[in-house]
Amino acid sequence: MRTIIPWYLLAFFIWSCSSSDPSVLSSSASDSNPVTGQKVLFQVWGLTDNPPLRYAWHADSGELEGWDEEQPYAYWIAPDSPATCSVTCTITDSEDNSSVQVFEVTVKPRELKTVFSDGTVSCLEKQRISLLGGAWVSTRDGQIRYVSSSTNEASSWTGVFGAMYIDLYGSSYALWGAPVSGNRISVQSSSGTAALVCQECASDGTIHDLAVDVLDTDLLWIASDSGLHWYHSKSGNHGTYVADAIGKAYDLFPGKRFVYVAADTGVFAIDGVRDDEDALLYPGDSCAVLEIIGDDATTQETEDSDTVTVWHITGGEVCRNGQALPDQPPGGETVCSLSIDLKGNIWCGKYRWDGESWQVQAGLEGVDVVKSAASNEGIIFFQTSSGALLRW
Repeated sequence: MRTIIPWYLLAFFIWSCSSSDPSVLSSSASDSNPVTGQKVLFQVWGLTDNPPLRYAWHADSGELEGWDEEQPYAYWIAPDSPATCSVTCTITDSEDNSSVQVFEVTVKPRELKTVFSDGTVSCLEKQRISLLGGAWVSTRDGQIRYVSSSTNEASSWTGVFGAMYIDLYGSSYALWGAPVSGNRISVQSSSGTAALVCQECASDGTIHDLAVDVLDTDLLWIASDSGLHWYHSKSGNHGTYVADAIGKAYDLFPGKRFVYVAADTGVFAIDGVRDDEDALLYPGDSCAVLEIIGDDATTQETEDSDTVTVWHITGGEVCRNGQALPDQPPGGETVCSLSIDLKGNIWCGKYRWDGESWQVQAGLEGVDVVKSAASNEGIIFFQTSSGALLRW
């Protein structure tokens, strides 16, 4: 006798044995209306009965950075011209079932805008602790604000600083700060704690810059008119780095392996272990330093010292590995500030070096820019001598 399976049991059996496409639980873009050349973070979260999921990315214009199919995110750099772009993520499960998430992005032209007016800004610091980020600003009314392509918001940190550095402190983020004048160095953590850590680290003169050591994160370097000093937060000890070698220290740059120091006697590469005798890279009175990994101005990690390029300002000239560029910013306007953007261009104040010549950013003619900071999202910030902050 033939057995007849009821249609609803058959349908249930077929449904239970089939495999459904993965679902997109949620998705996000760090900026859905970026400007040209801006870096954007896309994220997609999927769900499936057949793990693991794979994530494949495609963009019809702009540039996708290298992505890992096991990670649900990708970084994309917008094209150099305004456009409407599509960035697509295809999520696929272990049985090759897939779903697609499409981001439609409107890329706007760049404009020079005023973020803070004259008399507002006392200090500008690029955010270094993430692959995507803007800049931190200390205002003269005691606020520490975070600014980006679309953000201008207050933080829990307060103070009027002439130098500051954002880094890790224990298990939370922290702001290290020094006043516009005086030698009191403080630290404030994002968890709410604050402490005055050092009143005598720099014996006299202005503190120009702060940076945490690349090997020992409890070690803070202090560049000041009285030399290069250090403070160790765990032991509470402090001291001076080779007192007879550096009379004044002006600028610090945390690289991959060393902290680079611009001082009156040259450019130094230091850490908490390196032999002092090997620290001097280039002699001469240097007021700013920028370290770049790779001769092509990329930021890829390497252990080969021959591929490390050091940009610095020595003797009033912008130099690359100890050699002055054949052309300098026009009008003798070489300010003590260097930064690099996502395209590998070097910024010295309001001037940009593209590898062949210097150009002044439109709208900044006649503006006295004392510092420029190219953020990790590709936005350029300009601090003026009048205390204004501009964004491009």
